[in-house]
Amino acid sequence: MNSSPTYLQPFLQKRVHFFVMLGVIATTVFSLYNLNSWFIMLLVFCRLLDGGPVRAIGAAFHSRYFIGYLALFLIDVAGLAYTHNLHEGSHIVEKEATLVALSFVLFAGPFTDSRGYGRLMTAYIGILLAACLYCLAIAARDYGSLPGKNISVFFYHALSHPIGQNAVFFSVFMIFGLLFLLSHPLQTGSLPRRTRRLLQVFLIVFFIAMIVLLSSKLLLIVLFLILISMILRRYIARKNYKAIGGIGIVGLSLIIWLGFTDNPIKKRYRDLGEGNITMIRQDKFTPSTQFNGAQLRLLQWRFANQILREHHAWLSGVSGGDSQDLLNQKYRDAQVDTGIPNTKQHGFLNYNFHNQYIETLVRSGLLGLAILLYVCWLLVEMAVKWQTAETSFTVLSLLLIFTVESFLTMQHGVFAFVFMPLLLFYSPKKGKAASPAPSARP
Repeated sequence: MNSSPTYLQPFLQKRVHFFVMLGVIATTVFSLYNLNSWFIMLLVFCRLLDGGPVRAIGAAFHSRYFIGYLALFLIDVAGLAYTHNLHEGSHIVEKEATLVALSFVLFAGPFTDSRGYGRLMTAYIGILLAACLYCLAIAARDYGSLPGKNISVFFYHALSHPIGQNAVFFSVFMIFGLLFLLSHPLQTGSLPRRTRRLLQVFLIVFFIAMIVLLSSKLLLIVLFLILISMILRRYIARKNYKAIGGIGIVGLSLIIWLGFTDNPIKKRYRDLGEGNITMIRQDKFTPSTQFNGAQLRLLQWRFANQILREHHAWLSGVSGGDSQDLLNQKYRDAQVDTGIPNTKQHGFLNYNFHNQYIETLVRSGLLGLAILLYVCWLLVEMAVKWQTAETSFTVLSLLLIFTVESFLTMQHGVFAFVFMPLLLFYSPKKGKAASPAPSARP
């Protein structure tokens, strides 16, 4: 019988804690926001009771990571004092409370051990698999019922729409799962070893295929880097030329298909080269003006600079509540497509800045950006200490996605920014220089 004090035992060893954590993950992946909030509150309540609230809070405040995420949350809370849109500002604060809640749960004492990490990640893989199969089933149904047999239902936002996910954000979730599959064995109980290995290979191929279908231009490049790294580490070092040849044939076939057929992925890359990038210098646009992804982002970032200058808000920002309203006004003033009046077609209205660093700068000024960069630095420092491909590519994916998406404006992104990197504190096979996982102080 284990006689260790409760606060020294991994949190996830208790079955109820494990299933509450799965509830948080599942409701996040399937965008069940109301239920997700209840699961997160229950998870925090369980953590407070596990060894006592005073001990748990004390342990959390010994973590630079928890303090960093707490500061990131508090800078948005401070924005409520000077916002003109208190309703929207409060909604943002409620969403970003997840930063504090999850980092507290992970650092208020031992969260799990190597075996528990494997169990949790295997369950995470199962949740992602269920979500993918559901999306593919809906896409297949739509493909068969819609006139013209439009293959685009299997790609990008159309594919992830049934679970309420942005395709780029969902790609990050898939990347995290793929990195686990490439680094650790599945915890599948009594399955025979050969069956378990075949299942793992199938899941690796399936996850790669899903990331390709989700068609995030940036994350497809990250996927390519991950696969090159895997080949170099696993097969070339072991001189497994059969495996290298098989992977090469599959990779070449995929490149040929992407490059020489008419498919949505090729179109997304081709669109980047179309249009004149200098058009974003215009003060006015016609409603019919078409923007590719690069043009739209550069225009949004130009608007961000104008908003900060006009409102003298470089230090503290314009607040989370006001930032989107001011950006919407910029769209209107420049006559950028704002949709069709009195319909659900809103054009670019409510499109955010598509860059988390700029989003934070506009909302919370240089103070907020400094805190965000501090948290990012902590994650980079962790990746350097851990010295594993799993940690390095997780952190790299998050930092890169911040350059093209306002990742923390959606619950999925807030969850991923805490859960994905910080859970790696408990992963096995860390680098020799890595520090131990957080533990409660006796």
